[in-house]
Amino acid sequence: MQGLEAKWRGRWGKGKAYEPEAGEGKKKFITAAFPYPNSPQHVGHGRTYTTADIYARYWRLRGYNVLFPMAFHVTGTPILGMAKRLKEGDAELLSIFENIYGIPREKAETLTQPEALVLYFSKEIEEGMKEIGYAIDWRRKFYTFDKHFNKFIQWQFRKLKEKGYVVKGTHRVAWCPSDSNVVSAHDTQGDVDPEIEEVTCIKFKYKDGWLVASTYRPETIYGVTNIWVNPREKYVKVFHKEEAYYISKVAARLLSLQIPMEVAEEMDGSKIVGGVAETPDGRKVPILSAGFVDARLGTGVVMSVPAHAPYDYLALRDLGKLAELKPIIVMAYPGLKPGAVPAQEIVERMKVKNQDDEKAEDATKELYKTEAHGGIMGVGEFRGKGALEAKEKVKEKLVKEGKAFSLFVLAKGPVFCRCGAQACVKLVEDQWFLDYGNEEWKSKTKEWLGKMCIMPESTRKDYLATMDWLREKACTRASGLGTPFPFDKGKIIEPLSDSTIYMAFYAIAHLLKDADPEELNEEFFDYVLLGKGSGKKEWAKIRKEFLYWYPVDSRHSAGDLIRNHLPFFIFNHVAIFPEKHCPCQIATNGFVMMEGKKMSKSFGNILPLRKAIKEYGADVIRFSVVAGADLTQDTNFEKSVAEGVRGRLEHLYSLLDYGKEDGDGRMEKWLKSRMNARLLVLPGLYEKLEMRALAQNVFYEVMHDLQWYLKRTDAPKLRWFFQNWAVIVSPFMPHFAEEVWESVGGKGFVIDAPFPKGSEKMVDAELEMGEGLVSSVRYDVEKISERIGAKPKKVFVYVPAAWKFDAYNLMRERKNLKDLMEFGKKGKLDMESVSRFGKALMGKVHSLPDVMPAKEEYAALSDAASFLSKELGAEVIVRKEEDGGHPKASNAMPGKPAIVLE
Repeated sequence: MQGLEAKWRGRWGKGKAYEPEAGEGKKKFITAAFPYPNSPQHVGHGRTYTTADIYARYWRLRGYNVLFPMAFHVTGTPILGMAKRLKEGDAELLSIFENIYGIPREKAETLTQPEALVLYFSKEIEEGMKEIGYAIDWRRKFYTFDKHFNKFIQWQFRKLKEKGYVVKGTHRVAWCPSDSNVVSAHDTQGDVDPEIEEVTCIKFKYKDGWLVASTYRPETIYGVTNIWVNPREKYVKVFHKEEAYYISKVAARLLSLQIPMEVAEEMDGSKIVGGVAETPDGRKVPILSAGFVDARLGTGVVMSVPAHAPYDYLALRDLGKLAELKPIIVMAYPGLKPGAVPAQEIVERMKVKNQDDEKAEDATKELYKTEAHGGIMGVGEFRGKGALEAKEKVKEKLVKEGKAFSLFVLAKGPVFCRCGAQACVKLVEDQWFLDYGNEEWKSKTKEWLGKMCIMPESTRKDYLATMDWLREKACTRASGLGTPFPFDKGKIIEPLSDSTIYMAFYAIAHLLKDADPEELNEEFFDYVLLGKGSGKKEWAKIRKEFLYWYPVDSRHSAGDLIRNHLPFFIFNHVAIFPEKHCPCQIATNGFVMMEGKKMSKSFGNILPLRKAIKEYGADVIRFSVVAGADLTQDTNFEKSVAEGVRGRLEHLYSLLDYGKEDGDGRMEKWLKSRMNARLLVLPGLYEKLEMRALAQNVFYEVMHDLQWYLKRTDAPKLRWFFQNWAVIVSPFMPHFAEEVWESVGGKGFVIDAPFPKGSEKMVDAELEMGEGLVSSVRYDVEKISERIGAKPKKVFVYVPAAWKFDAYNLMRERKNLKDLMEFGKKGKLDMESVSRFGKALMGKVHSLPDVMPAKEEYAALSDAASFLSKELGAEVIVRKEEDGGHPKASNAMPGKPAIVLE
């Protein structure tokens, strides 16, 4: 297969198959998120790009002029950090390069400059994308540090600032204290979105100051029984506005970026454990040891509310202190028994063994959600209030009384920068932001989202939720690769801000290769992209190119970008372009698991894309990474599945000699019926990207049909079949499809063939039912033989009496025995037989399938008698029930003939 795939890639390249030109006809402009080249791509990356490629290829088959371009996103600091680690000879990184990426150590040691890394990995990614057969127009490739692209991004920011969407001020930002830079999802380990959220820091009287505990649930303060401190961590006494606070050393360092703190004393957590603190409502509570307290989160001090926090309940239970520190119930919710302790109830119901049990996290999430939305306060001055309302009122009260203050942290922490430092929240002055909180801008964006096609549709609510909470987003940083910020020298535009409308640059990038970047000024982009001004004569062609391709017809991405890039993509288009150039559609998909596990460097289960292609072949990988699940779900890459697909393709290849001629016998008509039924539904499946159903239709079910056809005929004639199948499977398996197409005399490339139209007239339901009946009879005989433990010499197949077919259809229509008995009387039938027949159908009368007429059922089985005899190794004799021959013949039912073995 490797040679076959290389052959067709060579022919596509020679024929410039993927270099579309702007014209007058209908077009599709399809894009996928451009890759960040700081590692080779693995099979997980292949899912998004393959989905986009399949979509692009489908529309090409439908007669559209399709553009699918690609570029490389090198903006930001990750590549700088990686180059620095290589320069320092970082053993862990060198090991990853060698053992996972397959890059020899001597080569890795030469990649110590950011630009060298970018070029190495981008070449690796580009080669992989070519090897897997993506229909990409590489003429339009660019890097985000290219000077031409920088001019385009600077123009974008001028437009945004003109509209008041780029603002300057003092704001909280996600921050790397090591790099002294704002961080976004692209800068964090694991691409975690550093979302900022508020916590309440409650002050507990302790010695000469306050032991400060951070919490998301201030309303539960009335249920505190103790304080948790980690004895193995370092804690400090700090002064803030002449008040002494006791918090973890790590917390002091990170939180000092929000409020001024002066460290006065350092101590081990064990020195605090055993002490006593006083709650804001004057209760004395003990300070207990807890290894589960993470000093990096919040203040490193945790207030214990065992009635409403499963972890606290479990910790006290494990310590044997529940009797001493009895849980204090603060709130109840519908369905909770009076007097029941919520945390105890859920821990026992879910059978959580201890605080280390994985189910403890599930119990916590479920209880917090239940109480947030259904909890009613039962204590305190806000008794009777809902939990969410009480949360705000308790916080306001404590802050007003000087017993609490607010701080901001990163959600789902700890979050780490790619450099290895823990990211935090910092209050930054003179920071530039994109004002996604602007209500007018937000309203227009949400309005446009309502006009877009979103796939899967179920994710639309996630876009809206993200747009609702979006506020000011930092758009610059102090260092990194990328575009210089036009309004503040020394600053760089950050990665999630320069990747919002870059698709517009694809439309014209290939025409700007030889242009002087300095000529790409405001006037140029205003004319080319917005149609403002008269423009120079040579700009007209570039403007025409843009107008032909824009807008983006379909944007493809993994689902994790719904929380950042994809809403920004819509926001920025709405801000800059007229509606006719705003995006039409977004399609997102889940991730790829490896043999049921998340792909991770730590698991050592990352399979590089090029290695996978070399091992299994491009078409096998293309199919395997998309076929196992619908867009909403994660899919699973299994080597056994890939090997199975490869085996089926090799079998198909061996059948191509049967593609020299057509036939018009019964089985050819059956195969054409099956294919036409498939052709009628495929366009809808392709357009909705129903990947699992598509994979079943164009491959697995086709293979099943083909296998049946080959069993049922002695002289296969498959030209028509292969001509149609090559086209419908080509979006998934373009290389193999080209080989099939050429072998059966197809003209030109299969990728340019018209998508075949299904004909309802060629769908023969009775013929298909007949073959289904033959298959089920073979199966039934085999099962009966297994059950009795003997192979028959003769098999008698009894087709039901003609009257049973009329009676069956009457029961399907009327669904009652009364009309059936009347039918029997009029026909002067044996009423006992009629009654027995009716009772056999009554249990399933609302789901009776169609059946063939008696004549056709008999003809189908008679025609297949010799086939069945050969398959079963026994003489098969087909008879009519009326002809008698065996008492069991009377058991025959329409679609279910009686079978007697001798």
